[in-house]
Amino acid sequence: MTGGDAIVTSDVGQHQMWRRQFYKFDKPRRWINSGGLGTMGFGLPAAMGALLANPGATGGVRHGESSIQMCLQELSTCKQYRLPIKIVNLNNKYMGMVRQWQQFFHGNRYSSRTWTRCPTSSSSPRATGTAAC
Repeated sequence: MTGGDAIVTSDVGQHQMWRRQFYKFDKPRRWINSGGLGTMGFGLPAAMGALLANPGATGGVRHGESSIQMCLQELSTCKQYRLPIKIVNLNNKYMGMVRQWQQFFHGNRYSSRTWTRCPTSSSSPRATGTAAC
């Protein structure tokens, strides 16, 4: 899809692990993440900074539905500065990494990990006046 040429960012979570395992990077400084410091909401601002520093580059962020909730307001900033960031949102209705740890290490005792009423991937861009692709 991008030939490994895009600047790709991510938050923390299962989507971060999957991106690193399955997306092939051919050049240095194309994968930006928080280094496992548990920062939900890191990916979109990082992509914004990467594209501002590299005009004309292709950039994208891979979010989970919990991570995008941390920085939805930045969609308006993307529009203001005309940043063509591609956003891929993994919406599995869970805080996936939290749920996985609760399954493996806490005997399936769940707390604060399910999104039963989450904004859709198309409603948030409409609300901020940005386009959903």
